[in-house]
Formats: sequence, C-alpha cells, structure tokens
Amino acid sequence: MSPSPTPSPTPLPAIKLNSVRLRTWQALFVVPPRSDIAWNEVIALIRAFGGQELHHRQKTAGSRVRFLLGGVKGFFHRPHPENVLGKGCAADVREFLIRAGMAAQDQETA
Repeated sequence: MSPSPTPSPTPLPAIKLNSVRLRTWQALFVVPPRSDIAWNEVIALIRAFGGQELHHRQKTAGSRVRFLLGGVKGFFHRPHPENVLGKGCAADVREFLIRAGMAAQDQETA
C-alpha cells in the first residue's frame, strides 16, 4: 500500500521555494514518513528557509548534526552509509519544521 499524502502545508508567503525544495518539503509531510528523501535535499531545504548548520568547537557525537531555524534547534543523525533519511529521521525533520514555524500546527500529522 502506498503512503497517503496529507494535505500539503503551505510555505510561508515570504519564502519562495524552487520546485526541488518544494518537492522535498512536501515529501516530509507524507504519512507514513517516506524513506527515500535525500539528506542533501533536506539540508538545502533548511538553508532555503534561512536555517543554518551549527558548528561548535566540540564536534557533535558521531553523525549528529545540529541546525538552527527560526530560533529552534534541531538535532538529526546524518544517514550512513546511504544518503537517504530513514522514516524516523524524516518524521523528526517534519516536527522540526513545524516547531520552527515552516508549517501550520494544524498540518501536523504524526
């Protein structure tokens, strides 16, 4: 059975996403979470929304990566050996985008 898409949340009006970023953003809101979303595309999406990867003097443990978006911090595990998010990480990124204000609360589906 294929995943059923949820109603697509709309990006903030002031932020224009190109078609690749928009597809990545929409893929993050499919329930159940998809397992074919490229990590590089998620990073590019967060940056398109004005987010940044946080770098500290001490490196994060293992493959953990920290992001800051809209005053909200997100911690995710960089996928390996593949460059594709697992379903759990996709759900975590979706929750991060909601908390950062990049999707309406009523669009939360998890």
